[in-house]
Amino acid sequence: MQKNIKWRCRVAPSLGALEGTPNEVWGTLPYGDLSDPSVFFGLYGLPDFYTLWRHKGPKFILWAGSDIRHFVNGYWLDAIGEIQINPRPFAAWIDQFCYSWCENEVEQKALENAGIHAKVCPSFLGNVNNFPVSKKKTDKKMYYSSVSGNDFKLYGWAKINEIAERNPDIEYHLYGNTIEWEAPKNVIVHGRVPKETMNGEIKSMTGAIRLVDFDGCSELVVKAVLMGQEVISTIDYPFLHAKNPREELLKTLNKFPWNTKI
Repeated sequence: MQKNIKWRCRVAPSLGALEGTPNEVWGTLPYGDLSDPSVFFGLYGLPDFYTLWRHKGPKFILWAGSDIRHFVNGYWLDAIGEIQINPRPFAAWIDQFCYSWCENEVEQKALENAGIHAKVCPSFLGNVNNFPVSKKKTDKKMYYSSVSGNDFKLYGWAKINEIAERNPDIEYHLYGNTIEWEAPKNVIVHGRVPKETMNGEIKSMTGAIRLVDFDGCSELVVKAVLMGQEVISTIDYPFLHAKNPREELLKTLNKFPWNTKI
């Protein structure tokens, strides 16, 4: 693809709030013209797939993580999942007519099992310059984690409580919940705060904890790597094993064909 091509991006409405926007980071335009090459960020249900299907120009997909689970389990036609669509014909169509990208090998394997071949590239929709290597660290070890939609089981908060009980001298900071979460004394539950507040508070901490078994490239992980912090992640990423994880991450981060800013 040539650099002067007008790339467009459609973000699935079900995708949660991110650090920034695709248009800011990748230089894409708002989705609209059905003939322009376009990236479809997230395919959570039939409305997203229909928009993809009716697009006439080149079609690229960036799978977001949980949308893969929605897809492989079969899109629902009713409110409770009693009527579901077989994903195999959809996967065959996607593999023939679209270019799929995902953010780690766990996603890639799940898509492969569904019949979709995908390339891997981590993404981050924030400004990497806002997360320099943190020079100031607290003497006390402090780790942070987050939750979305109060899904504490998915995000492993009970496991973090257990880890905290075994390590009473370490402090753990949890963000993102809107309902109460019972935790040991060395776990500080911040609740839902503005991202600027969280970003400011975590800069001096030791590292991030991400205990999600199936995930995209978590912003929590990327921020920690950019700031030179430790990362405890259920999902393994090649850049975590590099001598300099930050440099290794920056070599591949957002290196998509639709990124006009590289």
